[in-house]
Amino acid sequence: MGKVARRVLVLVALLAFLFVVLFPLYWMVISSTKSFRELFSTTPVFWPSTFTAKAYKAVLTSPGEDIPDLLDALRNSLMVAGGTVFCSLLLGTLAAYAIARLRFRGKALITGLVLVVYLFPAILLMVPLFAMFAKAGLHNKLSGLIVAYVAQTLPVSLLMLGNYFRSIPAEIEDAALVDGCSRLGVIWRVTIPLSVPAIASVALYVFVIAWNEFLFAYILLTDTKKFTAPVWISYLYSQLHTPWNQVMAASVLVTVPVIVLFVWFEKYMEQGLTAGGVKG
Repeated sequence: MGKVARRVLVLVALLAFLFVVLFPLYWMVISSTKSFRELFSTTPVFWPSTFTAKAYKAVLTSPGEDIPDLLDALRNSLMVAGGTVFCSLLLGTLAAYAIARLRFRGKALITGLVLVVYLFPAILLMVPLFAMFAKAGLHNKLSGLIVAYVAQTLPVSLLMLGNYFRSIPAEIEDAALVDGCSRLGVIWRVTIPLSVPAIASVALYVFVIAWNEFLFAYILLTDTKKFTAPVWISYLYSQLHTPWNQVMAASVLVTVPVIVLFVWFEKYMEQGLTAGGVKG
């Protein structure tokens, strides 16, 4: 196979991949702007004759007396995702540094046990998790949801940060210790600034998981005023029988913060990769 043919195949594969990834997003946005007739037309409408924002206006208003509006659900999601990122980064940074730098008995066993949580599907953990949270008073609380998400994301945070900490030369930290810096001071002044790309990647990963997670939030939250955005959208369609274009409009509004975050974090990670350095 010639070089030109290989390039054509690579280009076709990339275009197919982009189509599979971007078409659902395109269809979601287009569906949110269609009229009722075009939305349920027997022939698929790939480009509406007229764009309307009525669905967005309707979804931003309260759907009922006992149901909060979308902005309240987004605020709940932001609180849960932000709290999960903070706790996961705090615990993950300290634990990953201990595993990467300190020597103690059972380090390999602890690392392995932390990752064992991913051997079990989330649905298998729901019944014991629900029982534990009910006894601990964390059922139907956003703080309980944060605890569940931290337990879910901490293993990967620990793995990603630990691997990155090992790539940082230990001589830099030893020099800071010789200069009188404490171990916590070394982590704050040396390790964390040099680990900005890894920390940004972990923060983005944790935020997206907590922002989009549905199963735990659906099981643990029963008060409609505490619904996160994914549960709110599900309730909007399954219980209130909201028109499909409004469901798509709500999905677009929930997706926008994640896209903005991805764009912002990409620039931030690029700056972190080129910031600082060690001269030999």
